[in-house]
Amino acid sequence: MGFLETALTMVTLAIPIVIGYIAHRLGFMGGEFDGKLSSLVINITLPCMILVSVCDRELPDPALLVQLIGLSTLGYLIAVAAALIVPRLMRAPESGAYSFVIAFGNVGFIGFPVLGAVLGADAVLYAAIANIPWYILSSSAGVLMISGVPEGGAARAVRESAKRLLSPMLGASLVVLALALAGVNDLGIVGDGLATCGNFTTPAALLICGSSLANYAPREMVGNWRAYAATAMRLVGVPLLLYAALRGLAPDAFTLAVLVLGQAMPVATNGILYCLMYGMDAKPVMQGMFLSVIASIVTIPALALLVA
Repeated sequence: MGFLETALTMVTLAIPIVIGYIAHRLGFMGGEFDGKLSSLVINITLPCMILVSVCDRELPDPALLVQLIGLSTLGYLIAVAAALIVPRLMRAPESGAYSFVIAFGNVGFIGFPVLGAVLGADAVLYAAIANIPWYILSSSAGVLMISGVPEGGAARAVRESAKRLLSPMLGASLVVLALALAGVNDLGIVGDGLATCGNFTTPAALLICGSSLANYAPREMVGNWRAYAATAMRLVGVPLLLYAALRGLAPDAFTLAVLVLGQAMPVATNGILYCLMYGMDAKPVMQGMFLSVIASIVTIPALALLVA
């Protein structure tokens, strides 16, 4: 897919975001409704979308799936390393929040729909498997970036991280991995029903994204230079680091594209939840999310032109 086609795809995806923004301003979305709808997407429709990603397509070789997880783990470790270094260079007072902005993109909520639209349906299967390390690192290293090591030390941090790992998305990803390894690519009428629910994910996720942006005063979101620097690392710097590191290791161009574009997504929204949970200032993460959602309309097509 060329730059223009990818850009048009991103513009198409941006239209529901704009509609969600307008819907919030008109009072149709926001508040408790957005929370309930987000919970529905994260816990029900997105897992359905992940589960049917194995259906009616040629499954990759099991050895490739194992290699995919290994390369994805390496990619996230590179992202975390960059996230620990760059905020120190910026001398950011809220260095942990900026570290989270740089390290963790919204692969599940936004990434799966976008990768499916840009790279095709096979990308959702690859992304679901490649995203398994994200769940582990975002709920452990990501929390520690924002909260610091809790009282009780590393042992308590490990216990709390293990609790946060349990999620329908991770469960669905592990099921998909098991099905793919077993060569199962037909779920019959159950798959058809799951696909019907999964098809709700993309429009709902984009509408929620637009409604969430309406919660922020634009002037307050665009006045912090560190947020621009962290966002640039999230959308461009980290993907380019991964492209350089994984280009000689990825088995094919499609796998490389999934890994790199998967790391090019806007800031993960759970960073805001972690800030609120631990009493930290959520503004840096909010600023990063606001800027990255808007800028990704341009950066994702540009990166797709490089790696696809």
